[in-house]
Amino acid sequence: MPKSPSHIHRLKRHKYPSGNAIFFCTLPDCHFKIDVPLALGKRTLCNICGVEFIMNEYTIKLTKPHCPDCGKVKIKDVDGKSRYIKKVDNRILSAVANETSQDLRSRLDNIISPVLEDDI
Repeated sequence: MPKSPSHIHRLKRHKYPSGNAIFFCTLPDCHFKIDVPLALGKRTLCNICGVEFIMNEYTIKLTKPHCPDCGKVKIKDVDGKSRYIKKVDNRILSAVANETSQDLRSRLDNIISPVLEDDI
Protein backbone atom coordinates (compact mmCIF):
# COMPACT_ATOMS: atom_id res chain seq x y z
CA MET A 1 0.00 0.00 0.00
CA PRO A 2 1.58 3.35 -1.04
CA LYS A 3 2.22 5.81 1.73
CA SER A 4 0.41 9.13 1.32
CA PRO A 5 2.64 12.21 1.59
CA SER A 6 2.22 14.16 4.81
CA HIS A 7 3.25 17.44 3.23
CA ILE A 8 4.19 19.19 -0.01
CA HIS A 9 7.97 19.15 -0.43
CA ARG A 10 10.20 22.20 -0.78
CA LEU A 11 12.90 21.05 -3.18
CA LYS A 12 16.53 21.99 -3.72
CA ARG A 13 18.78 20.64 -6.47
CA HIS A 14 22.02 18.84 -5.61
CA LYS A 15 24.61 17.78 -8.15
CA TYR A 16 27.05 15.00 -7.25
CA PRO A 17 30.67 15.03 -8.46
CA SER A 18 29.80 12.16 -10.79
CA GLY A 19 27.38 14.49 -12.63
CA ASN A 20 24.13 12.97 -11.38
CA ALA A 21 21.61 15.49 -10.08
CA ILE A 22 18.72 15.04 -7.64
CA PHE A 23 16.15 17.14 -5.84
CA PHE A 24 15.83 16.73 -2.08
CA CYS A 25 13.30 18.16 0.37
CA THR A 26 14.65 20.93 2.64
CA LEU A 27 11.86 20.73 5.21
CA PRO A 28 12.87 19.37 8.63
CA ASP A 29 12.51 15.62 9.27
CA CYS A 30 11.90 14.84 5.59
CA HIS A 31 14.25 12.53 3.69
CA PHE A 32 12.52 12.75 0.29
CA LYS A 33 14.79 12.55 -2.78
CA ILE A 34 13.89 12.35 -6.47
CA ASP A 35 15.85 12.33 -9.71
CA VAL A 36 15.61 15.61 -11.62
CA PRO A 37 13.79 14.24 -14.71
CA LEU A 38 11.20 12.55 -12.48
CA ALA A 39 10.35 15.83 -10.71
CA LEU A 40 8.60 17.17 -13.82
CA GLY A 41 4.90 17.67 -13.06
CA LYS A 42 5.26 17.23 -9.29
CA ARG A 43 3.77 19.62 -6.73
CA THR A 44 6.30 21.58 -4.70
CA LEU A 45 6.56 24.72 -2.57
CA CYS A 46 8.15 27.89 -3.92
CA ASN A 47 11.51 28.66 -2.31
CA ILE A 48 10.76 32.41 -2.38
CA CYS A 49 7.11 32.91 -1.44
CA GLY A 50 6.10 29.44 -0.19
CA VAL A 51 3.13 29.01 -2.57
CA GLU A 52 2.43 25.55 -4.01
CA PHE A 53 3.13 25.14 -7.75
CA ILE A 54 3.80 22.37 -10.28
CA MET A 55 7.31 21.80 -11.59
CA ASN A 56 7.78 22.46 -15.32
CA GLU A 57 10.68 22.30 -17.79
CA TYR A 58 12.03 25.66 -16.65
CA THR A 59 11.84 25.06 -12.90
CA ILE A 60 13.58 21.68 -12.96
CA LYS A 61 16.70 23.50 -14.21
CA LEU A 62 16.84 25.78 -11.15
CA THR A 63 18.86 25.07 -8.01
CA LYS A 64 16.07 26.42 -5.80
CA PRO A 65 12.85 26.13 -7.82
CA HIS A 66 10.38 28.99 -7.53
CA CYS A 67 6.87 29.62 -8.86
CA PRO A 68 6.27 31.56 -12.10
CA ASP A 69 5.15 34.62 -10.10
CA CYS A 70 8.53 34.95 -8.33
CA GLY A 71 11.94 35.52 -9.84
CA LYS A 72 13.29 38.49 -11.75
CA VAL A 73 12.14 40.54 -14.73
CA LYS A 74 14.35 42.65 -17.02
CA ILE A 75 13.60 46.39 -17.16
CA LYS A 76 15.33 49.45 -18.64
CA ASP A 77 16.42 52.33 -16.42
CA VAL A 78 15.90 55.99 -17.24
CA ASP A 79 19.42 56.14 -18.68
CA GLY A 80 18.71 53.15 -20.96
CA LYS A 81 20.67 50.48 -19.08
CA SER A 82 19.05 47.09 -18.55
CA ARG A 83 18.76 45.64 -15.07
CA TYR A 84 16.76 42.96 -13.27
CA ILE A 85 14.26 43.51 -10.46
CA LYS A 86 12.34 40.94 -8.44
CA LYS A 87 8.76 40.36 -9.59
CA VAL A 88 7.60 40.23 -5.96
CA ASP A 89 9.13 43.65 -5.22
CA ASN A 90 7.43 45.04 -8.32
CA ARG A 91 4.01 43.77 -7.14
CA ILE A 92 4.55 45.18 -3.64
CA LEU A 93 5.69 48.55 -4.98
CA SER A 94 2.76 48.81 -7.38
CA ALA A 95 0.31 48.04 -4.55
CA VAL A 96 1.92 50.68 -2.32
CA ALA A 97 1.96 53.21 -5.17
CA ASN A 98 -1.71 52.59 -5.94
CA GLU A 99 -2.67 52.92 -2.28
CA THR A 100 -0.62 56.11 -1.86
CA SER A 101 -2.01 57.68 -5.04
CA GLN A 102 -5.60 56.97 -3.93
CA ASP A 103 -4.88 58.56 -0.54
CA LEU A 104 -3.30 61.60 -2.20
CA ARG A 105 -6.26 61.90 -4.62
CA SER A 106 -8.77 61.87 -1.75
CA ARG A 107 -6.83 64.50 0.21
CA LEU A 108 -6.57 66.75 -2.87
CA ASP A 109 -10.28 66.37 -3.57
CA ASN A 110 -11.06 67.41 0.02
CA ILE A 111 -8.91 70.54 -0.30
CA ILE A 112 -10.11 71.58 -3.76
CA SER A 113 -13.82 70.91 -3.37
CA PRO A 114 -15.73 73.96 -2.11
CA VAL A 115 -17.33 73.63 1.27
CA LEU A 116 -20.96 74.64 1.07
CA GLU A 117 -22.21 76.25 4.22
CA ASP A 118 -25.82 75.94 5.17
CA ASP A 119 -27.85 79.12 5.47
CA ILE A 120 -28.92 79.83 8.99
